[in-house]
Amino acid sequence: MKNWLGTGSAALSFVLWGLLPLYYQFMPAVNMWELLSHRVLWSVVLLGGIFLLLGVSVPWARLRAEPHQLGLILLAGPVMSISWCMFTWCLTTGQVLATSLAFFMTPLFNIVFAVLFLKEKLSPQKHLAVALALAGLAYMLLSYGELPWFSLIMGANFAFYGLIKKKVRYDAGVSLYLESLVQLPVALLVLGYLSVQGTSLFMAGDWSDRLLLMGSAPATLLPVGLFCYAVARTRMSTVGLLQYIEPSLAFLLAIFWFGETPDPVKSVGFAFVWAGLLVSLLPLHRLRRRRLEWRKT
Repeated sequence: MKNWLGTGSAALSFVLWGLLPLYYQFMPAVNMWELLSHRVLWSVVLLGGIFLLLGVSVPWARLRAEPHQLGLILLAGPVMSISWCMFTWCLTTGQVLATSLAFFMTPLFNIVFAVLFLKEKLSPQKHLAVALALAGLAYMLLSYGELPWFSLIMGANFAFYGLIKKKVRYDAGVSLYLESLVQLPVALLVLGYLSVQGTSLFMAGDWSDRLLLMGSAPATLLPVGLFCYAVARTRMSTVGLLQYIEPSLAFLLAIFWFGETPDPVKSVGFAFVWAGLLVSLLPLHRLRRRRLEWRKT
């Protein structure tokens, strides 16, 4: 049950991430740094309010006694912010296909990190899934003729965030609150500066603009929270393979909803990826178990 909860949470988080461009399409023209700062500010407000309602308290004494865990949580916030900066830049400049390519890379980094740092062993089934995904990536790289450095950096950074969260032994809500809290001073400085300069959308816009900025917190917290819940309860390599859901949805939205020009190269690449994902999800282990039971009888 625990493993299925983790797998289901991971899949749902990537579905929500893949659909996130639908929310951002309603966002007015806004300074990227203001948008990110409001996401941090209202994340702190929202999570703090939920903690008050549920009577949840941050275990400050335990955190002081575990400086290594505290350091991981404090590191996770800036690492995630780098990913959100790059992701937000793509969405606010209408480059949804760029996000799909970036997150196309992330699962491979997740799997590599799982093997190198977490000593996870890949089953033959996952080896085949990874080989298919690598074939799709190799085809894209050969077709484009150059390394997509932006996507590689973005993918590696997000995979590094997942690795950090895998080592954090605190509740997902508490760690997310602390991640946002450590970034709050910088966010308030940015918002204060924009207000003094008279370029703050929150101050100059109407209430629909303000609500959209405030709503960026729950819109992004929910998939991140599900992701953090998932990485603590399932194998990193499994999370890596499921992560292909997000770029595939972004790819489909970019073409069929936002009207971006279809890319034949990416279409072939995603075909390989989805084949790998299906291979990884098929219950082949049950077939093997039944075959062994049949032989015994």
